[in-house]
Amino acid sequence: GVHTRIVEMQLARESAIEAREFQEKKNNILAEHQRGEFQVEMDQKKIELENDLVDKQKLVKQTQAERENARLAEEREAKNRADRAEQIRREKEAEAERKRREDEQEMERRKDLIKQIRALEKVPVARFKQFDAAEQPCQGLLEEMSHAELWERLKIVQSQNAQELEEKRERQIGKKLDKQNEIHEKAETLAKIRDRARDESRTRHDAIKSKKQEQEEAQQRYKDECIEEVAMKIQKKKMQKREEELRLRKELKEISMKRQFLAANAEMVEAKKHGEQHAGLDREAHCRQANTLTNQRRQNEIKGKEMMLRSANRQSSADGYKAMQEATNDRLRRAHAANTALKQDILFANQTARNSQKTLERDLRDELGHSSSKYSGGPLRIPRSA
Repeated sequence: GVHTRIVEMQLARESAIEAREFQEKKNNILAEHQRGEFQVEMDQKKIELENDLVDKQKLVKQTQAERENARLAEEREAKNRADRAEQIRREKEAEAERKRREDEQEMERRKDLIKQIRALEKVPVARFKQFDAAEQPCQGLLEEMSHAELWERLKIVQSQNAQELEEKRERQIGKKLDKQNEIHEKAETLAKIRDRARDESRTRHDAIKSKKQEQEEAQQRYKDECIEEVAMKIQKKKMQKREEELRLRKELKEISMKRQFLAANAEMVEAKKHGEQHAGLDREAHCRQANTLTNQRRQNEIKGKEMMLRSANRQSSADGYKAMQEATNDRLRRAHAANTALKQDILFANQTARNSQKTLERDLRDELGHSSSKYSGGPLRIPRSA
């Protein structure tokens, strides 16, 4: 029995040594493979860095050439500007000379008119005359009208201008209301988009939270199963130990009975006693070694499973966080684009309204001779009747 136990212990030791050597060889092979992959990655990265350097050198040369072209273009543009300035200066001098001659001619004409007016003033005329509002001036001018007709025509023109101004104001108000409605619709659409994005984000966060909770529950269940399995194994070990104790007690009882029958031969009994003690020690050592190896193997399995589960959880968390970042960036880009489009539409609407108002004021000024405002109080130009 002792020899058999010794042989089993040696075989177990050799098996453990072979397993350790196999694991070391496996680890060496994996390390060599990883070193090879790392070297390939380093070579690939070196090639990419060299290609990037060549591209950057080409870009630098191209940028320097473009800078030289820009300097030459600036010189040509400066020369053209100087030529245009010289031409404009000459045109202004010619225009000033022409204006001076026209002013001299206008001054001569005015002096002549003043002389004629002074000559006419020397002729005696009837200074006092009865005023009749319905009488025409009879000055020999075309389309002469009396004072009453002028007032009537002035009122008609003023009413027509007021009606046209009111119609234009109503049209402008209608366009303004249409534009405000359009902007309000765009704002509502943007609010709906933001609400939908908020709902999607909340749903995604809830899904991530539920997934994380499910993972934690699965991990807790796995831990509970491991604890139950360990407890069952411990209980089984205790039962085996109890059976072994009962068997040893039985053997001791048999030994004591044999000792009573073999009391005459004390040396034989002593030798047998020592043999049984050695056998018990060998059995105890074998059981202890087997239990230690079993416990170590189970601990290694549990540790490996926990490491795999922890790695899977970290990868899942990283993937969820990355997905959340991408969704958030996409939502921010879309919201920024919509906000920019809305600002551009509002700016375009304001610019269009200002241009329309300026155009309307310019047309009214060209048509009536003053601003279109009813508070300006300027004189109206009376159109001549056909």
